[in-house]
Amino acid sequence: MPYCTPNDVRLRAVGMTEEVVPDVSSSSLNLTTCIAEADAEIDEAGRAGDYEVPFDPVPDRVRDLSAVGALARARRGLQLGNQPAAEADTYRVESEAGLDLLRRGALDFGTVVVSGEQAVAPAEDGDWAQLSHRGMLKGSVAVTNAAGTFTYVEDRREYEPGYRPDAVKDYQMDHRGGRLRRLSGGRIGRGETVLAGYEYYRRQPGRTQDAEYAGRTASSDDLLRLDQQE
Repeated sequence: MPYCTPNDVRLRAVGMTEEVVPDVSSSSLNLTTCIAEADAEIDEAGRAGDYEVPFDPVPDRVRDLSAVGALARARRGLQLGNQPAAEADTYRVESEAGLDLLRRGALDFGTVVVSGEQAVAPAEDGDWAQLSHRGMLKGSVAVTNAAGTFTYVEDRREYEPGYRPDAVKDYQMDHRGGRLRRLSGGRIGRGETVLAGYEYYRRQPGRTQDAEYAGRTASSDDLLRLDQQE
């Protein structure tokens, strides 16, 4: 799904007419093509900065960056063809600046909320069930039975030792890897289908020493998987 629409591009093209930024063309001026090329560049920069791509839902900053990048391409195709520019296009400069921030992991997009994701608890003790996203916010995970009528208790001893000390602990989370495993003695059955809700960071902890979450630097210990801490 494109990060922006042709209309988003037009909104960034202050003072320009439809003839200057055409919607359809047999050349590189086709805005659909320009948007696709801009989005590919955004995804490449996002991967370099440890973001989970493609962005879904799309942050406003990414939508704007897509529109600016597409506009820069359309303007170059219209005004310059294949000739070198006499001076840097302001839209391209803005696009490059945003891409650089993505590559450096310097844009904070916060977290995304997921609810009701199905997972099957492995039959073997110690095995992990992989969820759809990594880099989860600690304390945000809620796991229920398939009917949603019973909430299981997470073992948080790795990061919150005093959490519900007298309760039966049913599962552990690998927040960095986006995985869960049932605990022996807990109430999640072997092969049972459960529902997981959680928040995950748009920027993933590819490098523990500099992974930033919501403006905070997480320690290497915090980002190690549970099976690496044992």
